[in-house]
Amino acid sequence: MKELMAERLKHVTNLEERRRLRGVLEDVYSHIVDYNMNMYELLEQRIYNEIDDPLEKFYIYTTILDRKDIDPISDFFHPMLEEEVKEGYYDLAEIAEQLNGGKKIPLTSVFLSCDAMTFQEIVHSQREYKGYIKTDKDIYEISVTLHQSTRYQEEIEKLYHIFQINGIQWNTINCPYAYRFVDIILHSDTKLGLGEKITEITVDLDEYEKYKVLNHIPVWNVKHIIAQDKSFPMPAKDRINYEHTVSIEEEGVENGYMTDFGNQEFTYLKRYQNSLIIVSQQEKQDKWALVKIENSKNLKTREQFYYEVLSNQRKLGFGGRYTTVKSLVIRTKGEIARLLEAYEAGRELVFQDTEILESYAKPQQTMDCNHFIDENIRADRFKRIMVIKFQAKDREDYLVLDKMSFLVSEVQLLFPEYRCIGEIVA
Repeated sequence: MKELMAERLKHVTNLEERRRLRGVLEDVYSHIVDYNMNMYELLEQRIYNEIDDPLEKFYIYTTILDRKDIDPISDFFHPMLEEEVKEGYYDLAEIAEQLNGGKKIPLTSVFLSCDAMTFQEIVHSQREYKGYIKTDKDIYEISVTLHQSTRYQEEIEKLYHIFQINGIQWNTINCPYAYRFVDIILHSDTKLGLGEKITEITVDLDEYEKYKVLNHIPVWNVKHIIAQDKSFPMPAKDRINYEHTVSIEEEGVENGYMTDFGNQEFTYLKRYQNSLIIVSQQEKQDKWALVKIENSKNLKTREQFYYEVLSNQRKLGFGGRYTTVKSLVIRTKGEIARLLEAYEAGRELVFQDTEILESYAKPQQTMDCNHFIDENIRADRFKRIMVIKFQAKDREDYLVLDKMSFLVSEVQLLFPEYRCIGEIVA
């Protein structure tokens, strides 16, 4: 508007009239224009904020940390399995007892910092690797095998079921670290002498030794807590259940909260700014088991972590939030590209194209990160294959295939009629 007024003033040939008119416009109309523009921007921002991202407080961040670096009072990262923080590298006395019993002994778990294809090659080879047990009297040669650890995947599956019982939309967790741990299993007929004590165990993975990372465990911004119920239960509108008010001010109102397993006769949860209303058939309940999702604002910086911090966070504009809330159907490749670009992982993988096939003969580069979600409506053998093609910005990144698996798993949730497979093209 100001540009239009300036343009019109140029057409006033009388300089004295132009000066007076400009003074009037600057004193009166310019302020009106500024006011109207400010109010328009506020209205626009208000409309945009009417639709929130439903997952804003429920994004999951993951990485791996050395046990000694885990902060027990951290306000962001927590171990996926709390008991692992206290575990030592080897329980040598227990191993000595089991060794004399002729059992297969799980020694420990290690992280393998290799790409997904190499990892599958390692765990499927069923190779035996050499190691040594050093005691206070002798040194014994042993053999071990590597088995993929599943306990972290099981924790992700448990979290999925917690999302379900709380009625919160599930978003695939971007945690390749959970799939890259192996258990070292000892196979040996070695017998120790009476009273002989193990002092050290070493294992050599030959050409894969360079990938071995010891004494690390996966962490995420998920914490299981116990909240005190200090309220007076009020009868719900159905006159059957009771409403229990649990304050979350002490734990932080910016975080996401869900009810955990183990709460008796839990019905549903209502969320307010400073409290949770838990509806249950129980009239009296002293404590509630909750799951807290730490807000991403508590993550001060990612650069302090040696291993990359990954998340399933999306950066959605108004259109993206509207699409999510209204559950609009995706019909074009452009909409798929826009969806994938919203994720942090989408910055490193550029969507290229999709192709529908009857079969796929190449080695698969991706896995289904939501393999625990049962599809009991459509049979897999009748599904056609949707190949989603990407271009990788950094092909040397050993997690690039895992990041692609995450993106493809998100597309799979939107296209259950297909079996989605990812592929990196040149």
